Parts: sequence; structure tokens; C-alpha cells
Amino acid sequence: MILIIPDAATQGGSNSQSNISNLVFVGDSRTVGMQSAVGSNDTWSGKVSAGLDWMKSSGVPNVEGKIGNGSAVIILMGVNDLYRSDGYISYINEKASTWASKGAYTYFVSVNPTEGSYNHLNSDIYSFNQKLKGGLSNVTYIDTNSYLKSSGFSTTDGLHYTSDTYNKIYNYIKSHL
Repeated sequence: MILIIPDAATQGGSNSQSNISNLVFVGDSRTVGMQSAVGSNDTWSGKVSAGLDWMKSSGVPNVEGKIGNGSAVIILMGVNDLYRSDGYISYINEKASTWASKGAYTYFVSVNPTEGSYNHLNSDIYSFNQKLKGGLSNVTYIDTNSYLKSSGFSTTDGLHYTSDTYNKIYNYIKSHL
């Protein structure tokens, strides 16, 4: 399932980039859940079980026409293929350069923690996040993982979050643009 909702101007209150005029989210099932929880008029391209191949073939192409001067492209990907950090780094760096030439800003949001039966993923998530943080160029890294670990979070199944946690993540992202 792909959700794309028309973009609307963002209220610039907490944004340090005062010229950000629209938010464009690209992500996996956690992004689909966040969009459902926050109910915003931002632009969203998300798919359950999505990974790098989907991001390249559909996720980004679905919203490419919405990315321009003043856009904040916010990428929330990786939990479904934590072993492909090099591919993410290469693709995101390439796209960030293209988007910057259009006046857009690129943000990568860390892969967030899991719990319960998915707890075993946390060491791979940490490694993935460290590689992305160190390898991305002209991309702002937003560390929601550390934020959730320190402030607390709730999941519905160990992997996907409650509505309150999705809202918490969304607001944290917006405050770091």
C-alpha cells in the first residue's frame, strides 16, 4: 500500500530552516503508521515491508515531483534491510545532491529501537545507524533512536509504535528541521 497525500505549507515556528515550505516523507511501515497517527497534510510515500529497492523504484519516484525549493525530504528507511547500509548511503547521497540543486534539504531519520520479540534487531540497528550517520553527505541526520531510548517509547508489536509514540517521533523530527 502506498500513501501519497498532497503537500501543504508547514508552519515554520520551530523549524530552523525558515524557508522550508513543505515536508516530504519517504519510508516503510513505520512511516505508514506515523502518517496514520499524525494525520498531517504533508506529502507521504510509504509502504509496508519496504526497503532500498522499493525506495529507488517507487518510494522516491512517487514524490519526486513534489521536491523543490523549500522542500524538506525526510527519509525513514532501513529496518527491513539493515544489511544494506552502503546502498542507502550511496543512493541518499546521490539524491541529496540532486535535491540540493533544486533548493531542497535532505534529512535521514535514524532507524528506531525495537522491543520484545524484535529486541534482537537493536544491535544491527545501532550498526546501521552509525554507518549512515558517518557516511551521509549534505544530509542532516536526526537521531530519534537515542531520543526514544532516553525518553521512552511504546510499541504495539515490538516493531511498530503506538499512536502516542508516532506523534512523539513526528514532533521531534519537525523540531529538528
